[in-house]
Order: sequence, then structure tokens, then C-alpha cells
Amino acid sequence: MKRRALLKILSKGIIAGAAAIHIFTSFASSAPNKSISIKTKQKKDPCQILKEIYKEVSELGSRKNENFIKREFHFDLDKNETNSEEHVVVLIYDVGDRERMVVQVTYFKPRGNNNIIKYAKDIRMVFCSIKKDIIEIEKCDYDDKEMKSVLPDVLEGIRKEKKIFKLIKSGR
Repeated sequence: MKRRALLKILSKGIIAGAAAIHIFTSFASSAPNKSISIKTKQKKDPCQILKEIYKEVSELGSRKNENFIKREFHFDLDKNETNSEEHVVVLIYDVGDRERMVVQVTYFKPRGNNNIIKYAKDIRMVFCSIKKDIIEIEKCDYDDKEMKSVLPDVLEGIRKEKKIFKLIKSGR
């Protein structure tokens, strides 16, 4: 019984530490240089950003007994503090001589004045095929302007969550 209580306390400490790191990195990224980073983000081609998303998620690898890579992330994309987080799923799988990647973003809205309970208000998807380091967008629910602002934020969020995950795994 004591072991279970100790494990509960340790897991709560790890979660609290991860949350603190997430908050700290959010404040650090909202520094005055943000306007400069937004301009450089928007100059990148969406296919190049998708290639970087593919690389970042591929590095995480597949889970045991799965022949595909599926990773889920939670971070703020719409800068709306009342709904705080969007849910991003990246799925990579083989089809014949190429790979396919699906990036799904779910946006939430709070239920009434309660910010704890949230409902999905919109789901947007990007479907890509990858062959020999060339990414082709097959279908996309975003227009070009939206892609140039959303995809860099998705990439940045994935990188931040990967850093937090590495810190948790290393025990820092």
C-alpha cells in the first residue's frame, strides 16, 4: 500500500513539473522577438514545414506491435485562453512505395461559462504523401494563408512537447 501511495505522489510530481516547464517555455516564447519569428515562419513553404513535422514525429518512432507512427499532442494554436489547448494527431504509415502522413487539428470551445468541459468545434486535416524526401499535399482543409500561420505553430508545439517528454524521461 505504501508503494502505491509513493508512486501516486511521484507521478503527480512529474506531471506538475512537466506543466511548470510547459508554462515556463510558453512565457519564454512570448518574448519581444516573437514578431520576428512570426515573419520568418510565414516565409517558409508549407511543404517544407510538413517535411519538418514528418521528421520530428518520425524520430519518435512507432509503438510496440504497431507498423505505423501515431502521436498526439496538446498545445495552444488559436491563442484563445478560454479553450487553452488544441489536439493535434500526426499519423504516418506506409502505402506501397510511399508513406502517407495525416495531420489532424481539433479546435475546442468551452461549454457555457465552464472552461473545464470543452467540445470539439472544428477539425481540420492535411493529407500528404512522402516519397524519397518529397512531400506532396493531397488534400488540405486549410487555405494557403491559414497553412502558413498554423503549420509553423504545429511544428513549434511538437518540438516543445518533445523537449518536455525528453526531460521527463531523463528524470530532470
